[in-house]
Amino acid sequence: MRFDLTAEFEGLVAALERGEVPYAVCGGLAVNIHGHVRSTQDIDLLVPREALEAALDTVAGIGFTLRAGPIPFGAGTDRYRELHRASRILEAEVLTVAFLVVTPILTSAWESREVIEWRAHRIPTVSRRGLLEMKRLAGRYQDLADIEALEKGADA
Repeated sequence: MRFDLTAEFEGLVAALERGEVPYAVCGGLAVNIHGHVRSTQDIDLLVPREALEAALDTVAGIGFTLRAGPIPFGAGTDRYRELHRASRILEAEVLTVAFLVVTPILTSAWESREVIEWRAHRIPTVSRRGLLEMKRLAGRYQDLADIEALEKGADA
């Protein structure tokens, strides 16, 4: 990866803040914000449905113009999730922002979000509990490893 993910993330957060777009960091960056080193190559954000278009428009203004979505998970079940992606090409590489829409199964993660101090920034982030709920719901190999790291951190 040639681009600086931290700098890209800080620029994205600044744009969302300027646009007054409600969001909460989730995914690999949230694992990092909660104190566990975790490599990631994208930015995952939880957004309310009514803020989705504003979020997509805001990131388009800073170059994330390649859109994909909706991408459904668990369609027709109470575990339904919906993902939208916006990407940009940086130095011949692609950086993607994934917007996970707050659906009923993600309501408690959204409602338990908190603002965390991270690298001199105040970042709206899903709570540790909310992040664990989201990771359990996804259940992929990396999610299970993240759960283990987050739960060990809670015991420390």
